Amino acid sequence: MKRKVKVENAVGMVLVHDVTEVDLGRNYKGRAFKKGHVIRPEDVEKLKRLGKDYVYVLELSPDEIHEDEAAVLLAEAIMGENTYRDEEPREGKINIYSSVFGVVKVDVEKLFRFNMVGEPSCPTIHSDMYVKPGEKIAAVRIISLVAPRKEVKEAVRIAGDGIVRVVPFEEKRAGIIITGNEVYYGRIEDKFYERLKPKLEFFKCRVEEKVVLPDDKERIKQKILEFANRYDIVVLTGGTSVDPDDVTYKAVREAGVKNFIRGNPIQPGNMLSMGWLGKVPVVAVPAAALFFKATSFDIWLPRLLIGDVITKEEVARKSHGGLCHGCSVCVFPVCPFGRP
Repeated sequence: MKRKVKVENAVGMVLVHDVTEVDLGRNYKGRAFKKGHVIRPEDVEKLKRLGKDYVYVLELSPDEIHEDEAAVLLAEAIMGENTYRDEEPREGKINIYSSVFGVVKVDVEKLFRFNMVGEPSCPTIHSDMYVKPGEKIAAVRIISLVAPRKEVKEAVRIAGDGIVRVVPFEEKRAGIIITGNEVYYGRIEDKFYERLKPKLEFFKCRVEEKVVLPDDKERIKQKILEFANRYDIVVLTGGTSVDPDDVTYKAVREAGVKNFIRGNPIQPGNMLSMGWLGKVPVVAVPAAALFFKATSFDIWLPRLLIGDVITKEEVARKSHGGLCHGCSVCVFPVCPFGRP
């Protein structure tokens, strides 16, 4: 309920208008108190100095909640591991940030139910994007200056133990297997290694060893098994197409990988194949990685390095959004490519 009250009696109430300060000595004119501010005891004297003996306020009932209080409660509810928030709300909103270099995980179903409650509002960035420390991943507020307390309470209940969290990258080691007779016999120079090494190292994965092998399925298979026992991820290149002498994907399959996925509905990078030997991902990277800044490999790599096991269903769902727009200036990963 809005009413006019003396400033001495307005402590704890909510301003329904801005209060302007004019100071000729400082050549200043601006807002001293904003609409929605909850008046504190220390504000009384300043309001009087500004000529405000009375103010218009909103008096909250027990079943109502102010936007600032709501923002704190909601932010605390949705925050998961490796996140932090603004210390204080600004205009009723609190931003949430990553405290680590890692991959964002959003409980999309919970987020949907949270935003269906009514007043609470929480947008996030896409799940499975990588972020650096200090990057914003979510924001939360209520829509109105004041909302029913029961709605905020329900949103907090839905959030449970959190909606957004970040899985950090850890130091890992990779082995790279370059395949192809043309490279093995020195007919052409390998270009894969110089493209893949920086991508792996960006995510804290050091390339420990590189070997070049001919199109020999048995030799490739044995090296896969050897590297899987030694390193955290095995990356292969070459021999992933449908030519009869392209045997890399066959070697991957025959090495005994589980959850083997041959190809994916993502372009560029259709021919990427992957599977797991124990907890070690084995991924065969197609030639598209030589020609494009972002391919299916770039979409899956961050998740592979935090220990996610990709399912065939997830791969199939990437068909929606899996076609690169081919922009003249590539801004991946902040683009639609590979996003839900």
